[in-house]
Amino acid sequence: MRWRFRQISDLSWTGHRAIPVALIALVVTWTSVGLSFSFPRQWFLLTNMVATLITFFLLLLLQHSQNRDVKALHTKLDELIRSSEAGNHWIAAEKKDTDAIEDMREQHQDQISQERA
Repeated sequence: MRWRFRQISDLSWTGHRAIPVALIALVVTWTSVGLSFSFPRQWFLLTNMVATLITFFLLLLLQHSQNRDVKALHTKLDELIRSSEAGNHWIAAEKKDTDAIEDMREQHQDQISQERA
């Protein structure tokens, strides 16, 4: 399941400019068919259900892509820290708790202010 979801999120058509045009065409078709049947009650229930499922799927898709991008960015930053003269205590800072990150940031700010003085 995980690899299929990744395959879907890696597809280039998900951000293609033709997608909004296709969605507008789908809405126009859906509305015209609904008008021809004078919008029965089940029509609205089905519309709400499909819209909710599509929204939920897109939310998961975006979150997956964002998490993957952030992990790649952190890996690149860790490698830059490792290969530079920077302190290695910053490696994997994103895995520490909020208080530890704030302490590290304050310590870094103190070092900057001492260097300027």
